[in-house]
Amino acid sequence: MSIDLSSSAIAATVSRQGLKIPILIDGRLVMPPGVVIGPAGEIYVGLDPMAATSLPVDHRFVDNPTDLLGRPINTADTTQPDPVDLLATVLRHVTHHAAVQVNGPITALTVTVPPSWGPRRCGHVSEAATRAGFPPPALVTAPAALAAYATILGVTVPAGSCVLICQADCEPATLTVLQTAADGYRELATQQISLAHDLDHLIAHHVVRTATTDSDPLQAIITAPKIDQADVGRALLESVRTARQLLTTQDQAPILLPAPRQPAVITRHDVTAAAQPLLDQIPDAVDGLLDSADVDKTHLADVVLRPAPGVPALAEALAAATGKTPTLIDHPHALADGALSLTTQQSSSAGAARLPRVRLRISDLTGALLLGACSLVLLLQAILSAYITTFSTWVVGVRTSLPQLGTAGALVMLTAFAVAHLAPTTLLAGTPTASTPEPTTGSLIRRGYLTTAVGGAITAALYGLATGTAVEYDYTPYLKWTLGAALPLAACAALIAATAPRIPANALPTWLAMTRPAVTHAITATAGIYLMRAAITLTTPISTNAVAPIVGSIGAALVGIATALTISRRRTIRAITAPGLAIGYALVFTVDTTGALIVGYLAALTWWGIRLTAHTLRLAFPQPGTALRRLADRTGG
Repeated sequence: MSIDLSSSAIAATVSRQGLKIPILIDGRLVMPPGVVIGPAGEIYVGLDPMAATSLPVDHRFVDNPTDLLGRPINTADTTQPDPVDLLATVLRHVTHHAAVQVNGPITALTVTVPPSWGPRRCGHVSEAATRAGFPPPALVTAPAALAAYATILGVTVPAGSCVLICQADCEPATLTVLQTAADGYRELATQQISLAHDLDHLIAHHVVRTATTDSDPLQAIITAPKIDQADVGRALLESVRTARQLLTTQDQAPILLPAPRQPAVITRHDVTAAAQPLLDQIPDAVDGLLDSADVDKTHLADVVLRPAPGVPALAEALAAATGKTPTLIDHPHALADGALSLTTQQSSSAGAARLPRVRLRISDLTGALLLGACSLVLLLQAILSAYITTFSTWVVGVRTSLPQLGTAGALVMLTAFAVAHLAPTTLLAGTPTASTPEPTTGSLIRRGYLTTAVGGAITAALYGLATGTAVEYDYTPYLKWTLGAALPLAACAALIAATAPRIPANALPTWLAMTRPAVTHAITATAGIYLMRAAITLTTPISTNAVAPIVGSIGAALVGIATALTISRRRTIRAITAPGLAIGYALVFTVDTTGALIVGYLAALTWWGIRLTAHTLRLAFPQPGTALRRLADRTGG
């Protein structure tokens, strides 16, 4: 789990089997960092300054516990809260919601901290995690987390190059230069842009000055040094924050002034005018930062901006100062996701991992052998039970079950999947040596599933050619069915071969368990198809017309059960659909409907391959939506 403590609101993300899951805290994507301490020492978390205005007088509000870290504690003052205890309570609250949402315990913690924090405050974070019941967390600075998230979006930063990070969503705005390193990023320099008042105060002052007269008492309140400690000032600042958020999506926004004054309407131009003290410092701050880092603008591979809400001119000022258009990152979980990607990259992908493997045993081949036997049984039955019409010595017509031949071809591919599953989990060669090192799991997956795609398709094509040769008739329809049923699964195997090596190593065991074909389902379908064909052609084990309908219906029911079991992995769905399909298939079984029933099973097999491929893609590319949006933004720009 990753928790962002460096932003104006707390966000959390959990990595589970390679997937990043944003955590809803009290039903919200982000949680205000405010903490309330009751008269008996009880602690309530997740309150904003506006909610604090309605608290009883005997309750104490702390805007952000992290602001208290590093400050000396007066032991004589019993009312002074322990910031480490407050932070530990916040961590427990957030991790509790995460554990409930993902239905599992949190086993490791990553925390994003401001770049200005040193060993003292970082040590307090580790102590808070310990009090919350966790081992010391991995600490990632906010600039490094933003840079890592930018790479997730598709930003390329070559090794050894630099990236400038501007975090303007919290006060004071911070500029940092990072250089890429083998283990992440190395901070070269950081600089804060200090203002006499933060942006909310500047905007509030601008609004009051333009919307009221000089004699208005609000003018004196807004210029007071501690405006945020008065109810009127606190409400006004909260209205300004709300208006800034609205200006990110619309051109105008209202700001509520104390009664009886009318609300003021501000635009982005008004915010830009109020933020001019910040914008004026950008060029000198960038030049000073680059000098401190001993780099030139040409060394910057990219500029990443965490924008201040409602201040679009900041991106323009940064672009003018650096000569590069900034990459805007305003996703609420960007820092949590970026920090998580940095701390989990040590758990390498399948492409570099070497999982423990065992030597090949006969029992390991049982599944593949049974699937291959099922395929051959259906192929031989379709050939041997074919009704051949001859004229003189020429074959002029052949009647056999083409869907059954297609199923034989699909089961060939399923056999190849079973063999490919053995590749990353079984040591086929001898003991590796220095000259011939053991291949990585990702390499074994790639080789195994590429072989599946090619070898399975070729074998399915040979099935069609062999059928035509055996019945001495045109092989075209047989080739279409055997190859046509196998090609979708072959395409799935090719996609898996290309993407599976990107799966995180910690997600590989679960993924490998999913790739193992269900042999029982295939055997059930094979038995059902065999019985239906035997009932129609009166071949082994059917010898009379009396039992043929009963045996055929039993075979159809078996095909229905196999179809239901193949379509879904959920027990509830299987329990509902399997009896229904079994009864339905048995009732509609006739000579004319047999092909349709078999095609239904073929569709289920294809769906199994598509579902496995989709799951592989989700593990390999956990955030495709974000990457696609980033690509669309670049194209539109």
